Amino acid sequence: MDKVLAWSIENSAPADERAKIGKRTDLNPEFLAQLLGAPDEAQLMKQAMAAIESPEVDLENKEIAFDNFLQLCEGIDNANNLDNLKLWGPLINQLNSEEAVMRKYAAWTMGVAVQNNPKAQEKLLSLGGVEKLVELTLNDPVEAVRLKGALAISSVVRNFEEGLKRALELLPEDVHEGKDYDTSDMENIGGLIEKLRAKARGQQ
Repeated sequence: MDKVLAWSIENSAPADERAKIGKRTDLNPEFLAQLLGAPDEAQLMKQAMAAIESPEVDLENKEIAFDNFLQLCEGIDNANNLDNLKLWGPLINQLNSEEAVMRKYAAWTMGVAVQNNPKAQEKLLSLGGVEKLVELTLNDPVEAVRLKGALAISSVVRNFEEGLKRALELLPEDVHEGKDYDTSDMENIGGLIEKLRAKARGQQ
């Protein structure tokens, strides 16, 4: 509250006095949002997921909510907060949605959340997310959904040995070709993902 008081005094002073004050107090944007009654990003994530899951929200608005949710998950702090907010389960459940666009956004969001994020990679693996993503990528009837599944798997296996190991156990031989892969070998991993994308496109 001391910061709030200082900020209030500085910004209520006449212009000539504000100039004398010199360096001004900066408020944390998230704290300022809470002070003004605006939702912080954690609340926005929960609100978006509530809309995604609500039977009273139409598909168009669910898609808007999912797009907002995805953008929030681009921030590593928000991606790591999925666990604290208990949003991983609801997110993974959307892979089972009857609507292709919801399955697509779910896989896409997972790929964004776990990219270069060991904590999120480990959480997704522990929740059986790799199994669900492989199933989606290989068997979903919609190509756009399969490709987002491949994108998510790509994010899971890069620089994450356990994720790579589990994916290789699940992927068919015509994708991994029985080869040994190492997360440090980006060229080989890239080749694996290209084969998976080809499979998702129905080209293999």
